[in-house]
Amino acid sequence: MTRARLTRRARGFTLLELMVSLVAGLFVALAVVGLSTQAMNTFHEESRTAAAEMSLRTAVERLRADIQRAGFMSSGNAQRDPYIAHAPASPIMPTSGTYNGIYKLAGIHLDYQGSMALTPLSTAAGFTPDAIELGGNFTTTDDYVVRYQEDGRSACGGVRLWLAIDSPAMWRILSQSNPNASLDAAFQPVSGRPFAVRVTDDTGHFQYLPTCTGVTAGVTGAGIAATAFVDLDTTAMPLLNAQQTGTNGGTTGLGVGRLRVNPVQTVRWEIRPIDTSKSGDAPYAALASTAGDKYELFRTFEDATGALTEQPELVAEYAVDLKFAFSADLDPVVTGNGQRTLTVYGFSDTHNKTVADDVAQNVTATPQRIRSVHFRLTTRSATADREETVSMPAANAQQGAYPTRYCVLAACTAGQTGWARIRSITSESSTPNLAKLFY
Repeated sequence: MTRARLTRRARGFTLLELMVSLVAGLFVALAVVGLSTQAMNTFHEESRTAAAEMSLRTAVERLRADIQRAGFMSSGNAQRDPYIAHAPASPIMPTSGTYNGIYKLAGIHLDYQGSMALTPLSTAAGFTPDAIELGGNFTTTDDYVVRYQEDGRSACGGVRLWLAIDSPAMWRILSQSNPNASLDAAFQPVSGRPFAVRVTDDTGHFQYLPTCTGVTAGVTGAGIAATAFVDLDTTAMPLLNAQQTGTNGGTTGLGVGRLRVNPVQTVRWEIRPIDTSKSGDAPYAALASTAGDKYELFRTFEDATGALTEQPELVAEYAVDLKFAFSADLDPVVTGNGQRTLTVYGFSDTHNKTVADDVAQNVTATPQRIRSVHFRLTTRSATADREETVSMPAANAQQGAYPTRYCVLAACTAGQTGWARIRSITSESSTPNLAKLFY
């Protein structure tokens, strides 16, 4: 083989061949990058949607649990309840005073379109979220047997109720790793704030009183040698005895084994932005949006004065709408077949507010006849990744069409990426504690 032939066979690629191969490889690489980018975007979009749905479902179950406890160990109307102990020829309970929260003992109070105004975003989306206040016992299912009462002994100079250690309720408390904190948390879910308690005597009559502002309840010692107490502030609302009430209940003697006590609270559900100027919102400061386009679903305790506490619970991020409607038994007359007439209202019906009226402002109101609560909760994805809006057709005339996109900008136009996908759950929860109120 000649040297010329060997030289020709040993030559590499020409420049033209290299350029053609590089261009071909570039096209292949661009195609791979494009496919991977699209796959990654789809993955993140679905991940955001899944997160919104998970948050929504968790919040719905939390809200449903609270609705089912509305009226639990509380009263349907503190001004008309015949089982509230009171002095003869005197109002069952006053309608106002220092502890306004105790006068709002009805199971449900609807603040129609009362969540913090979400302008301009809610206006553009057509949302007018409600807020709701639920009264009942949300910290425990127990009432506690009182061993005896001691006047002037509480931390605020009122009545101290010493609890029986050998009751099942206290056995459950003493089995906790920190029984002192567990008992105090049951009666005072937010530290340093007064809350209401219901004291039940042996005639089945109730009295509602506030706890002391500082330490409300506690346990010292362990086992059968332990002592436990609940401190009441009786300055504005005294604990009445049988002599003061006549035949309307009241305490007898030292109340040995004849009294029971349980906590009562009010919780408020609402949609609002995180307010970093509030001390209670400080733990959520990192979640706040500087653009003003992000709102959260909060659950907050109200104390015995009726004031919101400074420890809100963030239940769901990116909440955009919260609506309530009721099924109510408004006809006290039983029909011929033994059934009562049930009226069902839509979400946009203003009669919902009347049905769930605050009986503190309407002393002649009958107990609430709400038999079930319909609610609709809506959350959105964290990122606006859609260029158009979509609406579901109207299910009925009262509900109207419902959007499935939420504009996070002051205004959105077609082709502009400013729409976030939203997910809604409409559900219903019964109110078993209100079903037995017919006085």
